[in-house]
Amino acid sequence: MLTIVLMVIATAASVYFLLEMGRADRDSVAEIIMSKAWSNRFSKQTLEEKRSSYLWKNERYHLHSPKTVQKKLKSWDKQIAKYSQNDEAYSNGRTFSLIDIIPLFGYQFLVDLKIDSNSDILRSLVRSCEHTGYNELERDRVTVDKKNSFIYAYYVLASLFSFLFIGIILACFLGVVVIAAGNEIESVIMIMAVSFAAAALYGYIPYESLRSYANKRQDELDTEFPNAISKIALLVTAGMNITNAITETANSGDSLIYRELRSVVGDLGKASTVQSAFQRMQCRCDNRYLDKMVTIITKSYIFGNRDLADDLKEINDECWLDKKHNARRMGERVQTKLFIPTMLMFIGVLVVIIIPAMSGFNL
Repeated sequence: MLTIVLMVIATAASVYFLLEMGRADRDSVAEIIMSKAWSNRFSKQTLEEKRSSYLWKNERYHLHSPKTVQKKLKSWDKQIAKYSQNDEAYSNGRTFSLIDIIPLFGYQFLVDLKIDSNSDILRSLVRSCEHTGYNELERDRVTVDKKNSFIYAYYVLASLFSFLFIGIILACFLGVVVIAAGNEIESVIMIMAVSFAAAALYGYIPYESLRSYANKRQDELDTEFPNAISKIALLVTAGMNITNAITETANSGDSLIYRELRSVVGDLGKASTVQSAFQRMQCRCDNRYLDKMVTIITKSYIFGNRDLADDLKEINDECWLDKKHNARRMGERVQTKLFIPTMLMFIGVLVVIIIPAMSGFNL
């Protein structure tokens, strides 16, 4: 009976899966190819940032021998070259595998569920895309009348739904095979659960990686920004002009805020205006004190500002005060989270003491 039920579910799910894929439009295929190219480009950018950070730290602190450095760089360069080739292959339409068309189901399934730009889950994922720091996903980047961040977020969410459904089909199919082989029901359930989890995990990893990467980047930005604004305010107060102050600050560290400031300096070196360079930074970063700093700096360039140093010091005081409050709140949350483990340890100690004592008393 169970075999028949699983066969019916697997067959019906497979037919529905293929029908939904067939209903997806050509624009969905184009967006999948574009997103696959971006995915390889993002992996390449992340690895390049890791490589640059490694070289910067090793140059300053001499952590590794030249032989070790060359070996690691050679390995990274090989991976970077592979990501570049995949990016180019997808961008030029030279490659498109069977596994690449699986998200087509998710595209049509999301349409059926009416999940669009007004959906909370998709809006949240779009914001995560914008805060990853990847150039293609900056807030103002648009392709074919759609924001790039929306295109990529939709692809990630469609892939998640597609592989969840693939997991159901795979679990039912393997369940039938295992039952036909004469295995016990426990083995059937275990194999079905593992197969579903493997397919679901394959679709969930890109989704969770995107969100966790954006959150990690946001936390790093909030933590390091007070240090950067302190250096800028100090240099401006000492009489240095704001452009040189930003350049000196950008080269003084290798955390996220300093890399972003180096990107601003790089844009300024390409004849970009201060306003446009900082606007690009704002498209990649979300911090209210950064927004205040950018507003003050751009106004000083356009209208002049004799009180620039005082304004920067005011922002510096505000964000350091906020950082202290955040640290205090974090400490309170840690204390709350440690309450339950502490009680469990206390109960365990009581059990270790009381049970032997009671056993001796009974004797």
